[in-house]
Amino acid sequence: MPTKKNNDVPDKRRYLPSVARKEEILDAALIEFADRTYNAVSMERLAECAGLSKAGIYAHFKSKEEIFHALLERTTKQICDFQGWLPDEDLTLPELVDVYLDRLYATFSSPATMSIYRLLLAESARTPELVQRWHNEVAHGLKERAQLIIQRNIERDIIRPGVLTEHFFPLALAPALLWLSSSMLSRGNPSIALVQLQDAHRQLLLELLEPR
Repeated sequence: MPTKKNNDVPDKRRYLPSVARKEEILDAALIEFADRTYNAVSMERLAECAGLSKAGIYAHFKSKEEIFHALLERTTKQICDFQGWLPDEDLTLPELVDVYLDRLYATFSSPATMSIYRLLLAESARTPELVQRWHNEVAHGLKERAQLIIQRNIERDIIRPGVLTEHFFPLALAPALLWLSSSMLSRGNPSIALVQLQDAHRQLLLELLEPR
């Protein structure tokens, strides 16, 4: 008599469209790269974690480097899907700051973002060309877009020009980046709770940007 399958256990070798299978491979790769570093992970290990044979993973990706590129590209797309953290709408300053910080902290507090950030920090010396490509495609585009939006709101007299508006992208991002780094160094126990930091970050931006 055939043994009944346990419906609670997913069949990792089930058929999936190529796009969905690639997403599963990238999800597994993100965990493995973050836990073991880029150089320590083999294609065989990635195939095993994704529930595939070695031939199965090579059917979707030609190399580990291609998987790493795909991970960075996926992160780029996720960020660019909402075109960065600053909205295009004509809002009041408090509304603009609230939307910016809600999007920023939702992105930074996600496990996927933390894993990517940890991976980029760990691999910056080993794979500088990959990290530089990610920086060029993500950070540069967001910086340019942020400056355009900030300048438009200066012209609307919603924002006061100053050193923060001249270098908005790196300076306005700094508190969230420090929290992210602190969270990683303290293994998830930063010195300030995320909700407290976001509130303090909001007050800081309003004080520095509000027209006098």
